[in-house]
Amino acid sequence: MRNYEITNILREGNVEETKSAVKELLSKYNFTIQGEEDWGSKRLWHPVGQDEQGHFILTKCSGSPAEVIKIEHEFKLNANILKTLVIRANG
Repeated sequence: MRNYEITNILREGNVEETKSAVKELLSKYNFTIQGEEDWGSKRLWHPVGQDEQGHFILTKCSGSPAEVIKIEHEFKLNANILKTLVIRANG
């Protein structure tokens, strides 16, 4: 098990539903959520498609390195998640 920090930029409008979908997806792949920070809505530096605003959340979790690629793929399939960044955290 490794520690990860996952930053997601969510499409405005369905933020709460998308946040719960992220949590469900992480639990589906046996990731343990250690914390979540809601950074709120911010203007994007470059538009993503038609979206100029995004809602940023940071999720701290731990899980298997083999499952990270699957999680990233499923995040890309969700139309309400504009961008995702997964980094390995120390510790």
